[in-house]
Amino acid sequence: MSIQKLKNPLTEDYFNYKDYVLSDGNIPWFFKNRTTYFSETYKGDKPIDIGYFSHTLVDRPHQEHEYKYAIPKVDSSLFKQSYLILKSILNYNNITLNVLYRLNLNLTLHQTPSKSVYHIDLPYPHKIFILYLNTCSGETFVKVKDQELKSKPKEDKVIVFDGKYKHCQGVPKLNEKRIVLVANYI
Repeated sequence: MSIQKLKNPLTEDYFNYKDYVLSDGNIPWFFKNRTTYFSETYKGDKPIDIGYFSHTLVDRPHQEHEYKYAIPKVDSSLFKQSYLILKSILNYNNITLNVLYRLNLNLTLHQTPSKSVYHIDLPYPHKIFILYLNTCSGETFVKVKDQELKSKPKEDKVIVFDGKYKHCQGVPKLNEKRIVLVANYI
């Protein structure tokens, strides 16, 4: 599977949601100094991963010792609206949502290095859903075998790909921001 582009039904609820997320001061953003728990931030004193701002809607599952567990932890009052947007887009594309592992809003600003590290979001089978809420220059890169596939962020564009593939994000140009809704699901 490669990067699959989904159709966005562009409903009134979606536009209201997007306006709310993109408006100044509505969303509390929290800084994360690395892309995932599965990446390093520095090699010596040189950054090898990027930081970003996060608004967690459903926290990702964790693994402790030999036990894997997924305790859904809703972390935001914006969860219901975000979930309904995700569900409406998947339904519109005849995709069944069986289990939601993680749901997150990400905000990335211009920085160095120019890409995050290649990573996987979860160490078990899942799909990755990305909804670009704005147009910017921070592309999504997905490594499929020996190919590097790219998706340009365009407002209202939705992509899905298999979570087994390593992926990364490019950072936007100066004075741009990259805002996406990300879901990990099966």
